[in-house]
Amino acid sequence: MLRTSVSSMACSDDFGPMMKREAQRRRLFETPLRAFLGDGLNWNWSIWKRHFSTFVPILDFIHAIQYVYSAAMALSSDDVAGWTLYVKHVTLCWTGQVQQVIEELKSACRERGVDLSENIAADDPLKPVTDAVRYLGNNLKRMDYPRYRRLGLPVTSAPMESLIKQMNARVKGTEMFWNDSMKGGEAILQVRAAVLSDDGRLETYLVNRPGHPYVRRS
Repeated sequence: MLRTSVSSMACSDDFGPMMKREAQRRRLFETPLRAFLGDGLNWNWSIWKRHFSTFVPILDFIHAIQYVYSAAMALSSDDVAGWTLYVKHVTLCWTGQVQQVIEELKSACRERGVDLSENIAADDPLKPVTDAVRYLGNNLKRMDYPRYRRLGLPVTSAPMESLIKQMNARVKGTEMFWNDSMKGGEAILQVRAAVLSDDGRLETYLVNRPGHPYVRRS
């Protein structure tokens, strides 16, 4: 599998077209089956809606189960009971029964006198439960994991998360400071993205740029 990457400090409105251009360059829009993975952040799905609406939208499964785990532990009296509830709910999510998980979490909230229509305090012990209800509800249409597996589509953005860490290793180190992050940081991101791409774009640039390929120009 060939990996290429795009990176920028641009806002999501500007970054979306960059992603689309790269996808077009890779001819991804011509493939019969396409997937767009992301976590629950709204800007991810704004980019999908504007530029990748022909791709199957998939919520990263790992992000989903983090909410499921936190909710299970918040509802349980000890770790054993929490783990048992977590396994039940994560299995339901994996088998496409996300709505049942949502209903069980809503029922648990009602039993404890929590009004889901109102905001709950950040330090409330049941905050993870209300967060899970909101997160799963907002992403329900992107959680048909049995269908995705039948189609052979990925259900986790783990390769992307790994790529971000590799990107950050060059940009966000403890000894790295940027006098003008929008200029210096942006330039480094472009070089780093080229380094991490498998299509030889950095080597091609170095060989074809004006001047000696491996000597800094004044």
